[in-house]
Parts: sequence; structure tokens; C-alpha cells
Amino acid sequence: MRIDDNEGVSASSKHLVFAYYVTGHGFGHATRVIEVVRHLIAAGHDVHVVIGAPDFVFTSEIQSPRLKIRKVLLDCGAVQADALTVDRLASLEKYVETAVIPRAEILETEVEWLHSIKVDFVVFDVVPVACRAAADAGIRSVCVTNFR
Repeated sequence: MRIDDNEGVSASSKHLVFAYYVTGHGFGHATRVIEVVRHLIAAGHDVHVVIGAPDFVFTSEIQSPRLKIRKVLLDCGAVQADALTVDRLASLEKYVETAVIPRAEILETEVEWLHSIKVDFVVFDVVPVACRAAADAGIRSVCVTNFR
């Protein structure tokens, strides 16, 4: 199912700009985030999705000028030997390399970017650095995920 600008929920009385950070661990998270993004756009808001996955994951489902995609990998997810086996040590090593060592630089870049696009609200799907960046930028945020 695709959505165009004129489809769906009626527009909100206040236009908002969202930054939505999505984990880089597989396409499952991204496909669930699509539904939230779809409703935000249908309500008349702009959504900037920050993700390491290919653009088509979102653009094949949502065709709107209100959707912006920024290709950045800020959360590598788990390293798995197969669909059911997580390599804990390799996962931690990859996370340290991706998000811990460059943390100060990442935070500086993200705070600057959030201010540059005048974000009203940050939403993130298990991307810890996004929460810190939002706090450092003085922007409210919330984590939305599928974990129980």
C-alpha cells in the first residue's frame, strides 16, 4: 500500500517537523516504522528518516515530498551467524566501532543537523545516540519500538 500527499488522515492544525531515527539492524524495524511515518505524513507533517537501509525501503511505500531520507548508520544492530544466533561479542565490538568511539563527533553532527532542519520532535527506533542528540539539542524525543 502506498500513500500520496492527498491520501489518508486530515492534516493537523500545526505543521511539525519530525526526525525519525531507525536502527540499522535488518529491514524489519524499517518496515514497522513505515506505518508510523505514513500516518505522520498523512497528518500533514514532514518526516526526515535517518537510516542506513536503502531508500527504496521507504520510497516504495511512501511517495511524498514530505518524506526526506538521510543515509546515516548510527546503530549497527546485532551481528548474527544466522537468523537465530546472535554473536554477542562481535555485536558489542561493532557497536563500539560504530557508535561509541565516534560518539562525540556523532552527537555534534546530529545536534547541528537537528537544528538546521528545525526539528520539532525526535522519534527513534532503538538508536541510543538519537536520544542523547535530541536532549543535547533541547528537543523532545520518544522511543517507539516493537520490543515487549
